[in-house]
Amino acid sequence: MAEATGNDSKPAEDKPKPCCVCKPEKEVRDQCLLFNGTEGKGAEKCKEFIEKYKECMKGYGFEI
Repeated sequence: MAEATGNDSKPAEDKPKPCCVCKPEKEVRDQCLLFNGTEGKGAEKCKEFIEKYKECMKGYGFEI
């Protein structure tokens, strides 16, 4: 006799929510944009932090 598998399999979409990952990177990015602005030179100054955040999110399967 074969045993029933029950709840052994997890759904494919069992990844974390975007709000719960990359928190340190998000905080640094947000602080930079808050104090430097989101347009023009402000965004240029924060480009490094924005890219680090994007790379982190890609690691969890999120495209932004």
